[in-house]
Amino acid sequence: MAVKNEFIESILCDCVTELNCPLGAFYPDKNYGSKIKNSIMLNNEKLLAYARQAVAMVDGVYIKSVETNTKNALFEIMINDEKRQVCIKI
Repeated sequence: MAVKNEFIESILCDCVTELNCPLGAFYPDKNYGSKIKNSIMLNNEKLLAYARQAVAMVDGVYIKSVETNTKNALFEIMINDEKRQVCIKI
């Protein structure tokens, strides 16, 4: 069970990194990252779409929803049918 939790925590950290990294800014892979940090005045629909696009190639990961306030975005993420949450500054 501990190995499974460590694996899920590792995936969550990767998701946070990918959501925070501007798309195209990561040298070895220009497709790594999201458009979230490059955009101004995102509504929840665009924020969710950009987040889903960022993790589309990560097997077993799906961003279910997002809630925002003036400074943060809270994403509900499904990792192999387990619900988790991550928060990033926007």
